[in-house]
Amino acid sequence: MERLRVSLFLLLLFCSPCLSEGKTFFTHLGTLCAEDCKPDGGEYKCKSTDEDGKSQSMYCSPQENVDFRGRQCQADSKCAKHGEDYSWCRINTFSWGYCGLVKEDQTLGDAGEDHHNTSPHRNRRDEVVLDTIDDLANRRRTTFLAEGAQNHIADGNNYRSEAAILIGNWDNSYLVSQTRSNLIKTKSIRIDMQGMVNRHNLRYHNLQIQVNVPRGGNMPSTTLSQVFVPENIYVPDRYVRRAFQESMVRRARIFIDVSSINIPRKLISGYMFCRKPK
Repeated sequence: MERLRVSLFLLLLFCSPCLSEGKTFFTHLGTLCAEDCKPDGGEYKCKSTDEDGKSQSMYCSPQENVDFRGRQCQADSKCAKHGEDYSWCRINTFSWGYCGLVKEDQTLGDAGEDHHNTSPHRNRRDEVVLDTIDDLANRRRTTFLAEGAQNHIADGNNYRSEAAILIGNWDNSYLVSQTRSNLIKTKSIRIDMQGMVNRHNLRYHNLQIQVNVPRGGNMPSTTLSQVFVPENIYVPDRYVRRAFQESMVRRARIFIDVSSINIPRKLISGYMFCRKPK
């Protein structure tokens, strides 16, 4: 009986509605949302950082080609800037609305993300576990770890708005195995691949956000963020984007580790059965 109660509890946990949708939201001004796009008094808004580096609530779209009021854009007027400083689309012949881009992350089959453990604790003497995310359907656990590096990673407050745009443009098609500069760039900063490093008998991509200035001699660090992503192991795009953000805010190196978890197959089958069809 006790085993049955535990099984039912796990099944309900796996079928909870709190699964991540695998989307990244942008405001009507093109800045990266720091949270999901949510309803707010008949409009959709999210928290983001404006051009002055201040956190504000801005317009966004809950779905692709939908405006900030949830109205469908016309088929011949997709959400875009259309020559303006903000994104918008036409709703009908007589009205238009602000809108924000919605980027779908790459998915792995029917990956179901569930349990988060955001309580920081020490994994090794110099690393702190920031979060663990369990992909129950594929029996994977992704762990975000931070290693303090304030002497190596510069204060990036002056680049926050530009970094939000840079990071928002990241997807894993930019993951390469050879050292390469300017994977993505803006006016002042860029993302570089600084080579492969070995960690726990695996190879990791060493990704860095750098300021676009020459570095040499006793000049201060030009590194604003540093992220290590395992080679040939599935990691969602949004996890890499989150790692860049965590690194910049904490001035720490962020490692994304992926391991397997042991979940009884019958519970996985039950979990897949209860998921809503896409």
